[in-house]
Amino acid sequence: MRRKRAMAATAAVTVVMALQPWPAAADDAPSGSVSDLEGCYRPDEPRRFHRQVVKAIRISGDLPREWADSPALARIACWQGAGFDTGFRDRGRAYYVWRGMFAMTVEEVETIFGRWMTAERGAFELSTKCFKHGWDACPHATANSAWAQQIIAALRWIWLNYGTPTAALAHIKRTGRFNSYPRPGTHDEPTRDPFRRCPVTGPIGYRDSFGERRTVGGYHPHWGNDIGAPTGRAIVAPFDGLAVAHRDDWFAGLYVTVVGNRGYVRNVHLSRTGRLGVVETGDVIGYVGETGDARGPHDHFEWHPWSVPVPRHRSPYGFDLVMDAIDPYPFLNKACGAQRVPMPRVTGDRPLEG
Repeated sequence: MRRKRAMAATAAVTVVMALQPWPAAADDAPSGSVSDLEGCYRPDEPRRFHRQVVKAIRISGDLPREWADSPALARIACWQGAGFDTGFRDRGRAYYVWRGMFAMTVEEVETIFGRWMTAERGAFELSTKCFKHGWDACPHATANSAWAQQIIAALRWIWLNYGTPTAALAHIKRTGRFNSYPRPGTHDEPTRDPFRRCPVTGPIGYRDSFGERRTVGGYHPHWGNDIGAPTGRAIVAPFDGLAVAHRDDWFAGLYVTVVGNRGYVRNVHLSRTGRLGVVETGDVIGYVGETGDARGPHDHFEWHPWSVPVPRHRSPYGFDLVMDAIDPYPFLNKACGAQRVPMPRVTGDRPLEG
């Protein structure tokens, strides 16, 4: 029954893959586009890799079993340049440390470790300690091994942000990016103006609620800003990217992620989706709603940059970073200032979600 629920959740994912090139856009055009993945179409993968993927998917409780046979997984791991090594470690210039077989950060793992933002609410919960150190820090069980933790993390990252391994590989071909780990030709400098359009059309209200206390599913700091607008108001892509939709019935409701050249945004609690797949700036990707744990119509909006700026804006709640998200408030002010109306006219000061 659990497997059926997981597969049903996966089936509810809406992913439209389009293999056309990115729309040409001024200074934000992807510079990491690669046609041959620099030899990774025939990766020299360890013999054990496929067997490990099969076991990791079984442990996860929420990932599609057929993914184990996808050749895209080994190609992605090859492109990441970690040599399929669970002990891989590389430190960035400012903040991040990338680890493991898929060169992921602990902050990225925290977004998909379990409970929130997975295909199955009761799915296996990852441990950042086991992800980093495996049996050196955790009890000797297969689920606690570094390879199992790292493969589950990478596959959940693929599910959440790209939908399928094939879509993730196609995105790498367009941009050179799988996650925040710098690869040949990628834009690695922080951007101060990431949004070319305000994500919600028409008059809107919002405040800086980044880090505000939330309790649904257990305590967690709010990792976005809530943009108040009437149900049915259009939500648009703030930059060119790949739009992917998922749904749950208890937390985020219907949500759309747009992964671009400089990072990704997430729009949560939608009433319905718009255009998915490869999108251009301004394309309608969904409509404001109050699904999931929402208490009123709004777009819970997140910004997850590939390159984290230093210094960063700090919210009134004392947070400048939650997992791999930073406070979108100053960027929304730049993109949405002309549309903003006083909060009481739209939402008041009460939290719009649990």
